[in-house]
Amino acid sequence: MDIFLLTAALVWVVFWVYWFISAWMTRSPLKRQQSRWSWILFVLLWCFWVLYSSGSATGFLVQRAIPDSLIIGLSGTIITLSGLGFAVWARVHLGKYWSSMPAIRVDHKLIRTGPYSLVRHPIYTGILFGVAGTAIIIGEPLGLIAFFLILVVYLWKIRMEEKYLQEEFGEDYARYKKEVPALIPLFI
Repeated sequence: MDIFLLTAALVWVVFWVYWFISAWMTRSPLKRQQSRWSWILFVLLWCFWVLYSSGSATGFLVQRAIPDSLIIGLSGTIITLSGLGFAVWARVHLGKYWSSMPAIRVDHKLIRTGPYSLVRHPIYTGILFGVAGTAIIIGEPLGLIAFFLILVVYLWKIRMEEKYLQEEFGEDYARYKKEVPALIPLFI
């Protein structure tokens, strides 16, 4: 249903406007940062997602595979809103320690409260749920492919972030890894 797709698109626009304003307002000095190549790869992947979700792709991968119904549309919208809301909560909670690329900030603190008590990477969790919800609304196989491509990039970023965090926080981070799952509460 078009209303659900329109709602999801609006939610994503509001999310990204908030995200960029927030990034600009909470900048703080970096101590260590991953190369720009990973950021470029990440941006290219998001460009793919935007092109896909704009309806510009053609072929059998963009033929609706999930029925277009009120329940499906509503479910996808709730998943999108919940996921992006979770990501925003995590971003607000992380504050000045957030970075678009794996990085350690000057005077970085290990955050273990709020959404970080549920998963180690709640921003990625929330965005992945947002992508999954939107893919459900769109209902095409290419949405599933987009979700898995974004998941692969996030898993790669997680590996880099955790390497930096382990080096910075040592045993505290090792203990945190044992106590809190990476992406899905009570699971992974």
